[in-house]
Amino acid sequence: MKRLYLLITLTALPMLIGAQEFWAGGYTESLDTIVNGRMLIKAMPDTVVFEPFDSPVQFESTMAGVFDEAREVLFYTNGCHLYDQNHQILAGGENLNPGPIHDLVCDDYGYIAPKGATIVNFRTHPHLYYVLHLGVQDDISHSISYGPLYLTQVEHDASSGELTVLSVNEVLLDGEVDPFDMIRHGNGNDWWLITNDFGTSSYHKILLTPDGVQQHEVQEIGYAFPFPPCRGQRSLSASPSGERLVRYGSKCGAQFLTFDRCSGDLEEAGFSPLPYNVVGGGGSVFSDDSKYVYLTYWHQIMKVTFSDPPDTLRHAYRPPLNIGASFIHAYRAPHGTLFIAPHASEPYLHTIPANDDNPDTAMVALEGLSLPYRMQRTIPHYPNKALGDWQDAPCDTLLTSTKETAPGPQHDLLKLYPNPAHQYITLDIALEGEKTVTLVNGVGQVIREQTVRTDHLRLPLAGFPPGLYFMVLSQNGVSLEVERFIRQ
Repeated sequence: MKRLYLLITLTALPMLIGAQEFWAGGYTESLDTIVNGRMLIKAMPDTVVFEPFDSPVQFESTMAGVFDEAREVLFYTNGCHLYDQNHQILAGGENLNPGPIHDLVCDDYGYIAPKGATIVNFRTHPHLYYVLHLGVQDDISHSISYGPLYLTQVEHDASSGELTVLSVNEVLLDGEVDPFDMIRHGNGNDWWLITNDFGTSSYHKILLTPDGVQQHEVQEIGYAFPFPPCRGQRSLSASPSGERLVRYGSKCGAQFLTFDRCSGDLEEAGFSPLPYNVVGGGGSVFSDDSKYVYLTYWHQIMKVTFSDPPDTLRHAYRPPLNIGASFIHAYRAPHGTLFIAPHASEPYLHTIPANDDNPDTAMVALEGLSLPYRMQRTIPHYPNKALGDWQDAPCDTLLTSTKETAPGPQHDLLKLYPNPAHQYITLDIALEGEKTVTLVNGVGQVIREQTVRTDHLRLPLAGFPPGLYFMVLSQNGVSLEVERFIRQ
C-alpha cells in the first residue's frame, strides 16, 4: 500500500501544494467600455492577484481551465470551444454543448450555464483531463433548463507539449438534469460525478476512471423539488471532505445528504424549506471545514450548520437598508475564502473569510473584492482535488482503473517517525544541500514550510488538529518525495 500510495501522491503534487485553480472572467459589453476586458483571478491565502488575460474569448457564465506544471495556462473553455494557451481553438475541441443555445450565445457572450463546467485529472494519469460540461436547453417553460451533461477528453503530451482532444461531447446524461458536482473516490484516484434529474428525487452517481465510465447507478432519495413550484436557479454542492452534499433550489429549500466515497451511497441528513417564495439566488457552498453550508437568495445569505438543519431556512446576513446588493453563485477557493457573485455584471465580488465560525451570522464583506473589469456569473466550479484516499475504508488500497500506470519515482529520501505522531514528528532526510520540507494538511493547505540544510529535523505539532498530514521534500523547486502521517 505504501509504494502504491507514494506513486499516487507524487503525481498529484501540482494539485496538492500551492494549488492554483484557473479562474478567468470578463467580457465585452456596451455598458461601460472602461471596465471591459479579460482577466485571470488568482486567489491566494492573503491576497487576490489579477493578471491581464489577452484572450478574445467571452466569459458570460461558463468557465474552466487548467495550468501546467510551470503554472502557465494549458487549456481552457468558456463552454463554447476548447482553447490552447495561445487562445486558439484546439483541433477537435470545437462546438462544445452543441445546439440552439450554443448557436445563439457563443459568438457574442460565451456559454450561459453558471458553474456549468469543470476539469479533473487522475493521480495515476495526471496528463489525461476530463472536461465535464453542462448544456442549456431551449425550454422556457421550466425557467432554467439544463442538459445534456457531456464529457470531453483531452490528453497532454508533457514532452512535446501537444494537446490532443480524444473525444468531444460524449453524452453522459441526456434529457433535463440539474447542476452537478464531483467528489474524489475513496481510492484517492477516480471521481464520482453526482447530479439529479430535474424535478425528481433521482440522483445519478457516475464513477469516472481513466478508462471512462465504470459505474452508473441511480438512487431515489429525499425531496423531489417538483416543478412547479421549484423553478429558478438551483445548485448541488459537495463539501471539501467529500462526505456531505447539499441540493438547493431558490424556490423551495435545501436537501442535506451524506455520501459514502467508496460505495457512492447517499443518506438523508435533513431538509429545510424556505419560509416563503423568494426570488433569485440559488447558489450553495460549504465552509472550508465542511461544517457550514451557505445558501443565497436575491438579497440575503443563509448559513446552516450541516449537522443540525433548521426547520425553516433563515437569513444569516442581510445588507444594510437602501443598498441594492444581490447574491447568486459562490466559490470556495483552496485556502477557504468564499467568493459570491452578484446577479448583474459588476466590477466586484462579495467575500466571506475562512474563519467565519459563528453559526448564527455570516461575515459577509459586501463588495469585498474589487475587480479591474466587469464580470457576470463566471464563478469556478472545481471539486476538492487535494482530497486523498479514505483511510481504513474498504476501498483505500483499491485502484479502480485497469490501465497500466506509468512508473513513478523510486526514492527513499525521507523517513518520518513516530507514525502516528502526537507532540512531534521527526524527519530523517537522505539528501545533501539545501532543501525544503513542507507540511500539508489533509485538504491540501500548506501549514508550514521550512528550508533546511540538516539531515535530521524534529518538528512540533502542538496546536495542529488530529488527522491526516503530508510531508513534502523538495529541492530547487522540484518536489522529490511525499510521506504521509497521522497526528493523534
